[in-house]
Amino acid sequence: MLSQLPTKRNAFTLIELLVVITIMAVLTAVSAAAFNSYSRTQNLSQSAKTLETALKEAQNRVLSSVEGINWGVHVVPGTNTLELFSTPSNAYTDPAAATFPRPIVSNIEFFDPLGQLPAGYNVNALFVLPHGAVGFLSDDGTICIGGSDDFDCSPDLGINCVIIGVRLQGTAQARYLK
Repeated sequence: MLSQLPTKRNAFTLIELLVVITIMAVLTAVSAAAFNSYSRTQNLSQSAKTLETALKEAQNRVLSSVEGINWGVHVVPGTNTLELFSTPSNAYTDPAAATFPRPIVSNIEFFDPLGQLPAGYNVNALFVLPHGAVGFLSDDGTICIGGSDDFDCSPDLGINCVIIGVRLQGTAQARYLK
């Protein structure tokens, strides 16, 4: 009786290759989705931190100012516009005002989560000398939205605190600063 000699396999079968390729494709897809979600969350957190840093920087600059210049932060709701500004008056639009844009990721927008601000209003958090009181003013400085108790203005809207939201455009993911 003839017996078959065992043969040595030197290659993978087509089924084995397809299984390995499928597993690699699934792992790649899961990794890409997780990275995309992580990246979006990091952009959101970083933008909120940039706004917080700009507010602290404006307050620090006014408290250390020897030139008598007020400092503020200009935020336009519905956009990703964030600027640090210095002004000799209370107005962001003062011709003598200097602006210093802060970089924000393009898919981020600022918003008013409580609907406190009338349509078309921007947020101008202005820190004034000598003690760094904060006020929220219109761009031209003529309308006082509100501010801290030691800020010298009679609030037209009576808001002592403005909440600014930072969100990813087209999503519900958001961070809030008060």
